[in-house]
Amino acid sequence: MKSIKKIIFVLACCTGFCACEDYLAVTPESAYTDESFYLTATDFETAIGACYTNLNAIFGKNGTGYINTLIARSDECRNSTEIGRFMEASNSTWWSNPWKNLWTMVSRCNKILDKIDGVDFIDPTQKNNIKGEALALRGYAYLQFAWCWGGSPLILESLSLSETYKVPRSSQAATYAQAESDFKQAYDLLPEVWPSTKTGRVTKYAAAGMLGRLYLYQCVSQNRAQRTGEAPTPAMAEEAAKWLKLVIDQEPTLYKMASTYTACFDGANNNDPERVWETQYLSGASAQALELTTYFPSIFIPSSLNLRRGDGAKMGGVTFTGGSGSFRASYSIADSSKYELISGTLDEPSTVVFDKRRDATLVTGLYVDRSAPVYDYFFVKKFLIDSKNFPSAIDYWGTDLPILRYTDVKMMYAEALNEIDYAANKTTIFSILNEVRTRAGLTSVGETELPDYNAVFDCIVHERFVEFAFEGLRWPDLVRWRLAEEKMAEHFALTDEGYDNLAQTPTYSMKKHHYLAPIPYSDIIAYNDESILWQNEGY
Repeated sequence: MKSIKKIIFVLACCTGFCACEDYLAVTPESAYTDESFYLTATDFETAIGACYTNLNAIFGKNGTGYINTLIARSDECRNSTEIGRFMEASNSTWWSNPWKNLWTMVSRCNKILDKIDGVDFIDPTQKNNIKGEALALRGYAYLQFAWCWGGSPLILESLSLSETYKVPRSSQAATYAQAESDFKQAYDLLPEVWPSTKTGRVTKYAAAGMLGRLYLYQCVSQNRAQRTGEAPTPAMAEEAAKWLKLVIDQEPTLYKMASTYTACFDGANNNDPERVWETQYLSGASAQALELTTYFPSIFIPSSLNLRRGDGAKMGGVTFTGGSGSFRASYSIADSSKYELISGTLDEPSTVVFDKRRDATLVTGLYVDRSAPVYDYFFVKKFLIDSKNFPSAIDYWGTDLPILRYTDVKMMYAEALNEIDYAANKTTIFSILNEVRTRAGLTSVGETELPDYNAVFDCIVHERFVEFAFEGLRWPDLVRWRLAEEKMAEHFALTDEGYDNLAQTPTYSMKKHHYLAPIPYSDIIAYNDESILWQNEGY
């Protein structure tokens, strides 16, 4: 019973294990206590399993997952929500739920790291691996606190609430540094690959890939510097490239890009070489009863789906309708100009063949309870794939969700190389971009199409948009490139996003302070000391 999915199954039976009343509460509210638990290697295997369970909830287990928030925030999603319209207050659950769930995971990881060195393990490698997992998961949390909230308190041990409220919020740089330290320690402690009995755990190369992402999040690109007047930071790009290459050097033994785009999301391919790190779910009614499934793919299924008229078949074969408030694709990504043509012309729609990622991602022409197909609505179907265990109900999905795809590793590597030196690295950059484009059915590009740094940067911005749409990467990409204001202004200039054509003004707009998320109001009140925990400007 050592695989992550089996450990999660056991934990689901342990009601309330390490539950947290407050976002930083550390006292387990169950039969497990420090005196009766954290005594054996088995206890620590169970405890680290609880951290993975929490990761599932953070990332996108249900309708309030962190990935949902990031998707709703960006221009890929039709913005019918307060967060998509940049109208949320500091008490918005869109941000407070991920914040609290991330802190719960930090608390659980801290407890493991506090206790594990005091327990003898028959196998010291097992102890090191569990420590590495706890550090990697905590590093993931602090990475989010850094880029998304602009810094947080750095809680690195189990504390009482009174002690917790004395720990001041750290700067964004210090929070990044903590995530960096955690991932680096994890890299040294984790295995390159787990045995089949432990499939799904974070590996050494997942930690390396996340370090690459961390450095790119801190990198002031040349393009950004040209627009904002900041100083570029090539050293960050060099660090990113160094860690990302560690992952790429494992191709094809451990990692390789999936042969087709749809295979990247098929539940039948859970834990295949395209996925460097992904969440772990189980499918079906029994798993759902134990809260081991994910609802996430169903957030894209409209409640008005007309199954009688074949809408289900167009949405991947679903036999059920979605919940209210389902996500719809925006024209910022669904407009025909956003995907390259493989053949044909827009003047003759019947001849048009687009970038394969468009049809794999989007669907239109659904009836959605109308008498005729509707072609001005676009819905998302890329996650509605499971050729092995297709669900029969809205919350029966067992499809793992990618935290770090191998394609992302390669795309980040190409981006880092471009920041370091376009001329010296263009052959590798073109090779990576063309591998991604070839899978999408597109023609290769080279120096003619991409003659300089800026052309490559613009290509990467576009390719990342269509490649990673609705995977929770678009918003952090726009934030780190400092393109969010520009792209959201373009987005809100669309009629479908509330633009007032008569007054020639957008109804909604992003402000500069929206680059950071609000610290939840409940926690500002709980601390009741702005010198310890203060709100981000503008909220």
